[in-house]
Amino acid sequence: MSQSINNDQSASSNVERTESVFCQNDLWYFRTREGKEVGPFRYQSEAQSNLDCFLADLRARLQPDIPAE
Repeated sequence: MSQSINNDQSASSNVERTESVFCQNDLWYFRTREGKEVGPFRYQSEAQSNLDCFLADLRARLQPDIPAE
């Protein structure tokens, strides 16, 4: 049963991410949670890639720094 819950959660995450990328006047953008539109990009894949990089950068900033031993 927990597997179906995980599948449902990942499906909803994909929906949210997909809805963040949109086309306007033949150019692609992504929208941040704060409502800021980032772009334009010529291709949907380019907008998605930049969104993925943006999210990875945010996640990296939220990770606590672990000192090297």
